[in-house]
Amino acid sequence: MTTARRHVEISEEFLRHSQTELAAGDLLQASEKAWGAVAHCVNSISKQRGWPVGSHRKLIDNARRLIISAGESSETDLLLLRLGAAQMLHKNFYEELMSEDEVRERIANATELVAALTRLAARRTSA
Repeated sequence: MTTARRHVEISEEFLRHSQTELAAGDLLQASEKAWGAVAHCVNSISKQRGWPVGSHRKLIDNARRLIISAGESSETDLLLLRLGAAQMLHKNFYEELMSEDEVRERIANATELVAALTRLAARRTSA
């Protein structure tokens, strides 16, 4: 079973790989690596909090739970949009729907989402 710390390591690694794959022109792998980074970040936080993991539905529910619990409506709206953009990366892996510019933009969103989720998780544990 993957530990919370290992999920963080994988998330960081996948964000780096998404940029490498994007630079190489492999939009499908770039998309999936960025989505994977988000998924591993959410699973790390979920495990730290004792939340259930193990399905796509739980992952999305946990991400929304963390985002909404932040309580800052302007940030909440932006993060929910970024979560949706990250989910589109996952869909792109299977359906090849996006241009290079769209993948690049959504990878940037996924990177910001991972950073924001990490900040939110740290804010709650330090409070």
